[in-house]
Amino acid sequence: MEECQNILEIRNLKKSYMINKENSLQVLKGLNISIGSGEMVALMGASGCGKTTLINLICGIDKADSGSIMIDHEEITKMRRSKMAVFRRNNIGLIFQDFNLLESLNVKDNILLPLILENRIEDSEEKLKQIAEVLSIAEIMGKSVTDISGGQKQRVAIARALINTPQIILADEPTGNLDSKSTENVMEYLVDINRKFKITLVMVTHDSYAASFCDKVILLKDGIQFLEIEKNNKSNSTFLKDIYELLKRIGGE
Repeated sequence: MEECQNILEIRNLKKSYMINKENSLQVLKGLNISIGSGEMVALMGASGCGKTTLINLICGIDKADSGSIMIDHEEITKMRRSKMAVFRRNNIGLIFQDFNLLESLNVKDNILLPLILENRIEDSEEKLKQIAEVLSIAEIMGKSVTDISGGQKQRVAIARALINTPQIILADEPTGNLDSKSTENVMEYLVDINRKFKITLVMVTHDSYAASFCDKVILLKDGIQFLEIEKNNKSNSTFLKDIYELLKRIGGE
């Protein structure tokens, strides 16, 4: 992959949680990560290594104890909550394992919800049409989300994350509730939107197969970056073998 400017820079990031009045658990212990603009990156590691904590810190849902998170040269760790909420809405798309769709709204309104909340619904039809075509969901726009498949729900969630034209999309186990065929389809769509819209995608996953679609895998262990491997020009199957070998080095999962 060609060199690109880093859109995400994490330096000496630390985060602890109180277990009780006297004891705390340090989850991140001085984490350092750099991710280039337009990259598609998988964060992997055993449960408790800090993957989801990191996603929550990057999107400003949680606050770091110390360290720095820079998104496109903006230092977000020092932002007030109100300013961070605006920054998140304008710059970060979120995709969740359980889709987080509203059953009271149809597919179209679920996708447009971020714009509705921002009172920016005007001139959205062309963007919606483009996204729907890329994700092959144009034909289900009027359907209730209760009447579509799990794979379709995740594509709707991806469309919602895209509608605000974010700089970076954060995905927390986006294939965790999908079968193998739906996982393959969703990952192919994520690759497609990453390439077509040039949006950086950072994905937390336990699934080596899903990770093999990415440009790079970063392995976290004991609250720090342990290893990193790049796909370069390898096929998915070859990169998958590399990921398996990487996980073997820390005893797998």
